[in-house]
Amino acid sequence: MSQSPLSRLLLEQMIDAYLAALLARDPSQMPVSPGCRFTENGVAIPLGEALWRSIDRLENYRVDYIDSDAGQAASHVAFVENDRAGLMALRIRVEDGLITEVETILHRSAPMALNMPKADPLWFEAEDPSRCLDRDDLATETENYLKAVAMDDGSQVRFNRESAIRLENGILMAIGPNDEWPYPMRPIEDPDSWFAAVRSTLGMHPADQLSTGIYSFITSYDNARFPVIDVERQVVFGVWNFRRLGTVKGMTLNGKYYPHMAGTQFPNENLLGQAFKFRDGAITRVQGVFLNANVYKAGTGWDIAR
Repeated sequence: MSQSPLSRLLLEQMIDAYLAALLARDPSQMPVSPGCRFTENGVAIPLGEALWRSIDRLENYRVDYIDSDAGQAASHVAFVENDRAGLMALRIRVEDGLITEVETILHRSAPMALNMPKADPLWFEAEDPSRCLDRDDLATETENYLKAVAMDDGSQVRFNRESAIRLENGILMAIGPNDEWPYPMRPIEDPDSWFAAVRSTLGMHPADQLSTGIYSFITSYDNARFPVIDVERQVVFGVWNFRRLGTVKGMTLNGKYYPHMAGTQFPNENLLGQAFKFRDGAITRVQGVFLNANVYKAGTGWDIAR
C-alpha cells in the first residue's frame, strides 16, 4: 500500500538531515531505516562509507527537487572532498518518517563547484496549473530528451522557444539566443577541439544544437527512470545511462571536422542524475551531474521501477 503524500517541507528537511549527517560523517545522526540501501556512483555499499569518510565541507550551491506523492526528493549539491571540489546528485526515499533509499552520483574534481552561478529561481517557481503537464506526460517529455540526444535529432524533444539553458557538471553546455549567460566563459585553448565545437553552438537553440551531431558519440541510452516528479513546479529528476560504443570518431560542423574526446573512443557509458524544468509544456532548464566514461553497461545500480 502506498503511503500518504508527504509535505514539501518534510522532504526538504530530510535532505537537510542527510547532508548534516554526511558532514558529521555519522549516518546515525539522521532518521534512517535499518535496511536503508545506499549507492555511490551506481555501486551498493554500506551507508557511512566512501564520500561519508572523505568529505570536507559543502559549498553554497544546492537545488532541491521534491515529489510529495512519491515520498522522494533529490538535490544537486556542491561539495569539497580532500580539498578537491565536486558536484553531487542526491536522491532519497522517505517511508514512515525514515530514509529508506539513498542514491548518489558524484562528479569529483569539478572546479566549477567552487564557482557555480546563483541557483536559477525558475527551479523553485510553481507553474500555471492550466499549462501544466501531468506526471505521465512529464516523464514522457523528459524521455524524449534522452531520445533526442541519442538520435542527434532535436525534433524529438520540446524545448521552450523563449528560454532554454543546460548546465552539466556545472559547465554551460547549451543556451538559447534570448538568454543571459549565467557566468563569463573562459577562452577555448584549442580551436580544433570538440570543446571549441560546443562553444560555437552556444546561443543556438538547444533543439537545433542537438541536431548538429555535436553529441554523436552518444549512441544509445538505457535504464531510464524518473523517480522525482514535481507537478506543481513542473520539474523532473531522472537517472539513466548514456552509452558510447566508441565507434564514432568525430563530427563536422559548418564545414569543419572536430574529433570527439578521447573518453568517447572506447565502449563506456555515463551515469547521470539530471533535472528538467518545464514551462508551458516544454523544457526551459536542464542541469545535471554525471559520472563520465564509466564501465560499459555498468548500469545505475537500481531497478528501473525505483
